[in-house]
Amino acid sequence: MKLMIRVLAVLAAIALAIPSSHAQTLTGAQARKSAQADAFLAYEKALLAGGLDAAQPYMTAAKFEELNGMLKTWGEDGFKQFLDRMRGGAQGEVRRKQIEKIEVTGGYAVLEARDSPQVLTVQHLTKTKDGWQVDVRR
Repeated sequence: MKLMIRVLAVLAAIALAIPSSHAQTLTGAQARKSAQADAFLAYEKALLAGGLDAAQPYMTAAKFEELNGMLKTWGEDGFKQFLDRMRGGAQGEVRRKQIEKIEVTGGYAVLEARDSPQVLTVQHLTKTKDGWQVDVRR
């Protein structure tokens, strides 16, 4: 009985000592320098420069289908207007500075970027065999 209690105590101590690799919140510089931030920025850059086809390597198939659905719903002109509005916002390193927080849970992450005091962009990402990619909300 004493041995079992010792074993359970040791296992509990080990469990408490192991950092939680499945749930993590990144903020500030740590969030802005993360692999998730890099994937988000590469996706936006490719989407703005070359449209859906250029951004496809940076997004999951589900996200591609979501954006393709927007294109079909709004038409070419409507989708171009959507991209033009995105182009009017911060890009590159200025956009990186807007990233405030990333919640990472295993292979899934939610990135928050502050566009303005009243506007927050929330982007979902999934870790794939090709690295982090922009995804749809899960």
